[in-house]
Amino acid sequence: MPQIRTWTLIRVIGLLVVFPTLCPAQVAGPSERLLPATTKGAVFIADCDKLSEQWNKTQMGKLLKDPVMEPFAKDLRRQFQDRWSGVHDRLGLTLDDLKGVPGGELAVALIQPGPDLAATAILVDVTGHLDEAGAMLGKVAANMKKKGAKQTEHTIAGTKVILFDMPKDDEGGPEQVVYFLSGNTLGAADHLATIQGILARMTGQAGSSLAEVPGFQAVMNRCKAHAGKAVPQIRWFLEPIGYFETRQAVTSQRKVIRTKKDNTALEIARNQGFERIRGVGGFVDFAVDRFELLHRTAVFAPPPYEKSMKMLVFPNSTQFAPQPWIPRDVATYTTFYWDVLNAFDNFGSLFDELFGEPEFLFSVNPTHQAEFEKGQLGEKLRKEFKNSGLPLAEKVEVVTKRPGELWHVIDGKKVFIVKKGKTLRVYMADTGMWEEVLESLKEQEDGPQIDLRKDLVSHLGKRVTVITDYKLPITTTSEQLLFAIKATDVKAVTAGLKKLMENDPTIKRREYKGQVIWETVEEAVDHPTLQIDLPTLPGQEPDKGDKNNDEEAERLLPNASTTVAFGHLLVASRYKFLVKVLDKAKDQESLGQAVDFRAVDATLKELGATESSVRVFSRTDEEYRPTYELIRQGKMPESETLFGRMLNATLGPNKKGVVREQKIDGSELPDYQVVRRNLGPAGIFVSSEPEGWFAVGFMLPK
Repeated sequence: MPQIRTWTLIRVIGLLVVFPTLCPAQVAGPSERLLPATTKGAVFIADCDKLSEQWNKTQMGKLLKDPVMEPFAKDLRRQFQDRWSGVHDRLGLTLDDLKGVPGGELAVALIQPGPDLAATAILVDVTGHLDEAGAMLGKVAANMKKKGAKQTEHTIAGTKVILFDMPKDDEGGPEQVVYFLSGNTLGAADHLATIQGILARMTGQAGSSLAEVPGFQAVMNRCKAHAGKAVPQIRWFLEPIGYFETRQAVTSQRKVIRTKKDNTALEIARNQGFERIRGVGGFVDFAVDRFELLHRTAVFAPPPYEKSMKMLVFPNSTQFAPQPWIPRDVATYTTFYWDVLNAFDNFGSLFDELFGEPEFLFSVNPTHQAEFEKGQLGEKLRKEFKNSGLPLAEKVEVVTKRPGELWHVIDGKKVFIVKKGKTLRVYMADTGMWEEVLESLKEQEDGPQIDLRKDLVSHLGKRVTVITDYKLPITTTSEQLLFAIKATDVKAVTAGLKKLMENDPTIKRREYKGQVIWETVEEAVDHPTLQIDLPTLPGQEPDKGDKNNDEEAERLLPNASTTVAFGHLLVASRYKFLVKVLDKAKDQESLGQAVDFRAVDATLKELGATESSVRVFSRTDEEYRPTYELIRQGKMPESETLFGRMLNATLGPNKKGVVREQKIDGSELPDYQVVRRNLGPAGIFVSSEPEGWFAVGFMLPK
């Protein structure tokens, strides 16, 4: 969670060092009432001038204006402009073209007009800036002319639009780009029907909008309920599955059925029930009240849940005091309540999908497609299943996973996958691997002979804690993590851990001051790669990558050390860090006595963290130090931390099998002491609610 927060902050900083020159602003416009209901992701800046003003009041804003930080700020602006290049490629609009144009709300959206289609749209309130808007349209026309586009003018819903017919290319670019200026609203999209819909809604004609989407309504209303009358500086919204599906649509190469090493996060999430997450969104504000940063996030995920989505059970609690053994000087401290046993019981389908591989059974004529679409399998189809040795029960469930393309036939515990190509190809999903693993752990003569659920997992409680720190000097392996799960029966967990570890050739038994520690010394098996698509600006194409490159994923904790102490199962990223925690437990002062922790804890409670499921405390000056120092050293592409990998994927070319070239020149960055005095403590709380989760986070001034 701390790494995710760091990555998000960098994105927001990139936005803020670019957008201050774009717009003085007036009143926020109703962009969500103009955007279509098929909008899958959107960012709304209510008042660019106010946002710039508030950002410049923060300590971070002041720091980036300091001449010593100019090299970093310059590179950050360039990186953000590179990320905008996807919008430029599709709309012919650069960030420089937008300067001085907005006079009110600015909205950028990614839209899914239909299956396998994607559209990028921009809406700008240009109140008081009509001359600048006209000049911008002239620049766009010049940009489009250079691209070889043919420009024509048309009238739609009484509004003059400029239509650019784009030359054909092999990169999946748009066929048409449309601009309009109606009253004080400037709009653009790379899809004609999207503009037609926007103009229809502007004139009061029928057509559902983003404002009517239940997921959008739920997250915006939840954030507004907490914010009260305050108008957020930034709003954002994602329909997660739809967003990534739409991004994927702009690429030409797509595969529905893949081997176990080719699964994407999108496919796995959809198949595992995460489509129940109908919306994620929030408010972001800078320099409000006593906060440097204040953000609210809501997740709308109405039950019922299925498959591994059922793992997400995070009970609320009031007990969040740091355990006495938590070192006072950690960089971050995260503690949450999670129904671990329930998660274990619902992990099997996810494991099967990650590691399993569909087995081809037979092909049938495409004329049978109507039967799958209606959910009614005829005698000929049932005969094919029977001939394959897999007769179907009288009642089976047919689930459309992708209209006209992919279906699942569910017969008890058996799942069949039907994919449309030249024929309808039927596969049997591997749904038993997890059970086989558990059985082998329990029964194999040369295995640990452990009933993992009965002997270990059932004796774990619901409180989970994660702490992070780093070791000096800063290197690519400086990050240190420790995970702790409360034990309900310490003796049983100790015995279960011993049974699991003692005969494993990759595990070394060590003893430290009478404490038995199990250390991982080598990897004995390969692990499948899970490709994760990181969010980008709407319109930016994801890296297609090299489908022939089967680079193996590394373990999260390749040198993990595990023990049972302080009534917890402890898993540390490295032996020395675990020993450090064991030794520091003897100190009389723990994290709960630290002044900055108490300040953050009190603020969390003031913001509503009474009953919650997650609490996060961060010393951002310590959390961000490893990243900063690696940038200074020019070694960020070699970083082995989770955040390092995410940052490289965000700012770099994201090509597998190569060390990326660092894009930010850190050689001129000042000593970290100049930076750390501007980074205050931060906190987050998350509450579980009947239809999802709600989070509030902040950063205090130093």
